[in-house]
Amino acid sequence: MAGRTGTQAGRGTAVGVLLLCLAAPVLSACTAAPPSTSPETTTPEPTVAARGLTPTDRQTLAKAEALLTRDCMVKRGFSFHVTDDLPDGIDRLFPYVVDDLSWAAEHGYGSDIQRKRDTLAANDPNQLYFQSLSATRREAAIDALNGPEARGLEARVPGMGTVQHSDQGCESEAQRSLYSDLPKWYSAWKVTDALKRSVPSAVAQDKRFTAAVSQWSACMRAKGHPYSSPLETRQRFVRPAGAPGSGESRAAEIATAKAEARCALTSGLAKTARTLALAEQAKTESDHSTEFTNRKTLESGALDRARDIVKSG
Repeated sequence: MAGRTGTQAGRGTAVGVLLLCLAAPVLSACTAAPPSTSPETTTPEPTVAARGLTPTDRQTLAKAEALLTRDCMVKRGFSFHVTDDLPDGIDRLFPYVVDDLSWAAEHGYGSDIQRKRDTLAANDPNQLYFQSLSATRREAAIDALNGPEARGLEARVPGMGTVQHSDQGCESEAQRSLYSDLPKWYSAWKVTDALKRSVPSAVAQDKRFTAAVSQWSACMRAKGHPYSSPLETRQRFVRPAGAPGSGESRAAEIATAKAEARCALTSGLAKTARTLALAEQAKTESDHSTEFTNRKTLESGALDRARDIVKSG
């Protein structure tokens, strides 16, 4: 469905969340030519490197990385908990417009999911553990996780300049164990993640998308929901943690989301978003094929190791 086009299962590990929350102060299309076929031959199943990783594959890699990070932190005298990913919110599931009527009928604009995310984040055992430490001990734990200084790994991210990270912390040690060539993987990971996140904004600026949004808005007005864009609807019903509530009822949220999903289909916005997102993603991967290929190759090569690590726990 259009809303899910171009989304990827994020790394979403406790490691990543902890880095964002605690580390701030410290600071690939790989394809093979299709084999010839004949009545006597069959086409083999594509390899992981050729077809790309599935969401389950990515979850396996993330879980393995978290387990390796845990073991490393324990060796350095600290605790680390392997936690489940936060559930995806509306912006990841439907970056352009809610176009799934069944989902809308159950979740509206995902305010229920946002509340769950907020609760899980507030009770994250790693956050609580780090907060329980003395200032000196906390600084040492952050250094153990992230490394003492942002040196050793580097990526030149389009539109962001050069980003750097330590190659000495437990996170980097875990990634090195999984992907072998840590500098190459770090660069590929940072560049491709940034480029994937840039796709929705590029789509939103396309005149064909804005024209389709106008048709969607007219459809919504006809149904008694005067909104100019899908962004406006979700901002009305879903608020980040700590922000005042929308004041809207759950029934109003679901009714509006269902109308949005119907208008997304009848106005052509869902189809337009899907078409533009696929084209933009293909262009992005073509323009930066080296980094996408490197990431896909290194991650697919790490899958067997990751499966063994997860199985061992």
